[in-house]
Amino acid sequence: MSENKTTISRRKLLSGMAMAMAGAASAASFGYSAAAMPGSVTKSVYGDGLELMDDCCEQLAADLANGTDPAKGAGLIGYSGGTVAGLLGTLTYTGGKNYADVQAALDAAQGRTIRFSPGTYNFTGGTPIIRSGTRLVAEGEVIILQPNPGANAGFAVAPGSKDIAIDGFDIRGPWYGTGVPDWVNGDQDAAIWNAQYAENIGIDIRGRWYQRAILGYGASQMQALTDVGERIFIENCRIEGFAQSGIIADNVTFFRATNNRIRRCGRDGIRLYGIVDGKCIGNTIQHLSPGFAGAKPNYNVYGIAVTRLHGSTSVPDPNLTIGRPSDNVDIAFNRVEGATTWKSLDTHGGRNIRFIGNVTRGSYIAIGIDEGGSNDTNGKAPPRNIACVGNELLLEPSDPYRRAAITAFSPGGTDDLVGRSLIVSDNYIQGYGYHPNDGAVSVSFFENVTISGNVFRNSLRSALTLRNMVKDFTFTGNVVDNVQVSDYNVAFGVLVASANVSGVIDGNTFRNRDQSFMTAGVSLTAPASGYGVKVGKDNAFYGAMNAKVNTAANEAGGSWFLTPVAHGHIQLSGTGAILKAGKGIASVTRVGTGLVDVVLIESLSSADSVVPQVTAKGGAALVYSIVSSATNGFRVRIADTSDTPVDADFYITVLGY
Repeated sequence: MSENKTTISRRKLLSGMAMAMAGAASAASFGYSAAAMPGSVTKSVYGDGLELMDDCCEQLAADLANGTDPAKGAGLIGYSGGTVAGLLGTLTYTGGKNYADVQAALDAAQGRTIRFSPGTYNFTGGTPIIRSGTRLVAEGEVIILQPNPGANAGFAVAPGSKDIAIDGFDIRGPWYGTGVPDWVNGDQDAAIWNAQYAENIGIDIRGRWYQRAILGYGASQMQALTDVGERIFIENCRIEGFAQSGIIADNVTFFRATNNRIRRCGRDGIRLYGIVDGKCIGNTIQHLSPGFAGAKPNYNVYGIAVTRLHGSTSVPDPNLTIGRPSDNVDIAFNRVEGATTWKSLDTHGGRNIRFIGNVTRGSYIAIGIDEGGSNDTNGKAPPRNIACVGNELLLEPSDPYRRAAITAFSPGGTDDLVGRSLIVSDNYIQGYGYHPNDGAVSVSFFENVTISGNVFRNSLRSALTLRNMVKDFTFTGNVVDNVQVSDYNVAFGVLVASANVSGVIDGNTFRNRDQSFMTAGVSLTAPASGYGVKVGKDNAFYGAMNAKVNTAANEAGGSWFLTPVAHGHIQLSGTGAILKAGKGIASVTRVGTGLVDVVLIESLSSADSVVPQVTAKGGAALVYSIVSSATNGFRVRIADTSDTPVDADFYITVLGY
């Protein structure tokens, strides 16, 4: 025997291997089959250097027989593709395709990966509950039928559960293929909602809402709760026909919903309560109806909602300890179509929420940013640190309802209620605006707002409306391409609708493409003390506008951002006036001795904002004055020192706004 070879007892080795692999056989009693284990397990681990002898290596035999240490036992036995330990942790379910059998299998397999064989599973008997540490994987076409209305789900997860994944299932609710019925005559019915629609959910990851509303916990019980779900993933599922929601996840840290398709649910595609460190990426959500709550016909539906559990009269939450705000959540690269009556994407009281690269079509509001409670009963939760970047927010003329593409509304201007830090950048926004009071983007009670690099196409009423109080905003580098005149006969690029607004508007392009008029590119309100908006010199205005900047005198600090709009060298003689050189001047006309009318190519905001400066030519002692002015020109008078009109050449520079 070579000295470098190990010798162990064949009997002890085989005994240890048998004990390590014994768990595979027991799985069959719960409807499982163990996967095949190809190859030579001993050769793949130990190679050709192992020689079995009658008496040696007691420790190795003991390690192989160890069923408690994951590094020993089955963990020591490999094959070409993994280890026996891995196989023992993965089970293929081949039992009955009904609720009772599946629930029994889930209970027995806690902590393992369960692969469901193809077929149709009918859960008429109830809602299967997935335990902590369990991963469900659909092998092929696995259809889950949950035909029961009311408080039933395709799968559910108990509050506080951890380390769960659901991957690849086709989950069908009671209204699969048809969608949830519309309300009769458009009048929502709370009795029908409570009896048939509420809590009817594709995948229900339960938490604080379930504990309060379904289990009936009181205030003291809710305050005492410390359970938090952790590491729950839902991937590659198709969910359709549930009356309330496709997916609900409540009070989970580190949640993921990726590449799911959700259709024809009654209110929500995906609703997140109190999610911390979450991601919803690459999901497609379509046709949400009929909605519930809200005002006819705009009943509330949500493609993806990132919210919290508001406190109630019976269970108040003044310190946000029961319904924590969602925090650090990415809503990215999703597609939402047919959230017609309300919102495609939403946060209520979220913190550090990022809406990135999503596409929405046809919703009343594309992205809603709202408070998650505004008093000590509900809990005060204004939205903070919200970003909307690189989204396509699309509304067509054929869509039935429209308001704003983005609404960012907080409940008040005090420190505990004001919204703070909002970024709206590099979005394409088409067709949005609201006849009475909103623009394509509307902001109210917010501080530190950046709106930059967006394209606003065919907005209604205004591209941007600032209401109530907005402190320290910038509107820069945007393109406002056409604003449709509203039913109230107004159209603005930017409408500052409150005296309590401060910020800067600069470097933007405002274009009236096909409307008969535009009220103003920028409209300002006389500012309150400590507020005011500065309109910079690098904005560009094109097309028919009543004014570039309406009420420019209301600009913060006064209208001292006067920019050169025209200049010229004008030759004047008894035969007429000639524009020898210049820019921005449409015509010059001699109307009498020493009198010249200058017409500008582009009208300015008002006659008062036209500021001509005349320079004499030739050194003669002459007096030049402006006799009259209008938005599009002025009259120059030239006289000698005795105030007798004379014809003489001059240079003109026109500043204006």
